[in-house]
Amino acid sequence: MKLGAYLKNKREQSGITLKEMQEKSGIRKEIIKRIESGDLNTLPEPAHASFLLQQYTRAVGLDPEAVMERYADEIPYENATERKRNQLQDEDYQYFRKVLIGFVVLIGILFVGWMILLQVGAQADLFEKKPIYDMEEAIVSSPEESEETSLDIEEETEEPPTEETTEAPATSYSFSGSEGSTLYYELQVVEPLIISLSGENASWVTLTDDVGNTYAYENLTEGEYEISSEASIVYLTLGNSAGFDISIDDEPLENPEAGNAVTVYYEFNLIKEE
Repeated sequence: MKLGAYLKNKREQSGITLKEMQEKSGIRKEIIKRIESGDLNTLPEPAHASFLLQQYTRAVGLDPEAVMERYADEIPYENATERKRNQLQDEDYQYFRKVLIGFVVLIGILFVGWMILLQVGAQADLFEKKPIYDMEEAIVSSPEESEETSLDIEEETEEPPTEETTEAPATSYSFSGSEGSTLYYELQVVEPLIISLSGENASWVTLTDDVGNTYAYENLTEGEYEISSEASIVYLTLGNSAGFDISIDDEPLENPEAGNAVTVYYEFNLIKEE
């Protein structure tokens, strides 16, 4: 039996619905369906498949290590990603090396040209020092002229009165209710909308919107994300919400009904300012 079918069978035997599975594992329903379909390469980040499988297997009471060992050939790991990253780093190094060599060669050419110019100029007396002005031709102004000049300078240097700047309006939010461990908010948005996350301990975070953008899908302790102007709804999942702070345009988000839930889901309904 394939891994996806095996996991789905165990969940159904345990009498766990997709909604209950989402709350217990901290994995969104659409991701659970992809895992149970058996094609882990269709996940937004296949390299995180091992982490998601651990969350899933614990939720249905299975031994994560035993499942991972049994179906190791079906689980994509980070080797390919790491290899590609190393390849890109090597290409960047080679490009930087070429640029650096080109810069050193250019400096050398300029230095040689400057030395040649100095030698030619010395032989042709091109750099003979000449006085900037003749002291005998210096003009001394009278005290009356000096006072008039200083008054004119003061008048010219008077700064115009500064206009008071008004602060641009910022995004505001209001809590509209909850359903289970899902919290709903209404956001009066002044673009660009920035959502910031920070926590003492790492948490599995997913941040998506209703137009198909995925901003975060990883284990992290902090992050800052600019939301697309085309989005109308933003979905946020915190797998370890305790001690994790959320800010909307630098304004801390209050969670009046978050309670003691480990996994908390947020749904932000965006109301655009016209």
